[in-house]
Amino acid sequence: MDIDFFGNGLSTYCHTAKNELWEFGQFHEETEASWKKKDEELQSHIDGVLKKHPEKRHDDIIDNYSWDLHQNQYKYPNIHRESLIITIYNFLEAQLNDLCAIMEECVPSTIKLKDLSGLGIERAFLYLNKVAVFDFSAMGRELPYIKGVNQVRNQIVHNAARLPEAENHKVNKFISQAKNLSGSPGSQISVSSGFIIEFIGVLSDFFEKLDTEVQRYIQSTNA
Repeated sequence: MDIDFFGNGLSTYCHTAKNELWEFGQFHEETEASWKKKDEELQSHIDGVLKKHPEKRHDDIIDNYSWDLHQNQYKYPNIHRESLIITIYNFLEAQLNDLCAIMEECVPSTIKLKDLSGLGIERAFLYLNKVAVFDFSAMGRELPYIKGVNQVRNQIVHNAARLPEAENHKVNKFISQAKNLSGSPGSQISVSSGFIIEFIGVLSDFFEKLDTEVQRYIQSTNA
């Protein structure tokens, strides 16, 4: 059977995914910059107000602006970062499901993605590994990281970003070892700006390695 790997998008699939990730990164950096600029403008405004009033009123003036400072420095950036975690993870899941759909047209097997147990990326990985015979052994860093972020995403979506009380819960263990995430059991997850860049970087590496398997499949089919 002749397969048009350019026509079905397989030959460039991972490259296109990496381009999309780059755009997420650009969006993130521009949004973070906007909040930083807004905070700097507010800080400058407060400094101007303080200069016009005696020192004994400074604490009251700063207190009046405390909520605005909190919004610019913490609340809005954290909403943005949590939203991006959900969006990027959903993008990953959609990409893997779409890749499985393409492979279903290429692989001579009666087993389809819907026939396998599980949901989301776990089921997609199962299909790609067991049916499409992709080798994930080179992804020893990326796969555990992706699964860890899935745990974080679940807490954001289903538990208002609050961590489980149990210290030995998977998500608490993941966050305790993460460089750009923080939070103790029972508390809110804190996401630093660097986590989004880190997450995108890990996924870029993942798609780079996944492309090796895609190209290997294409070459073996055309041999």
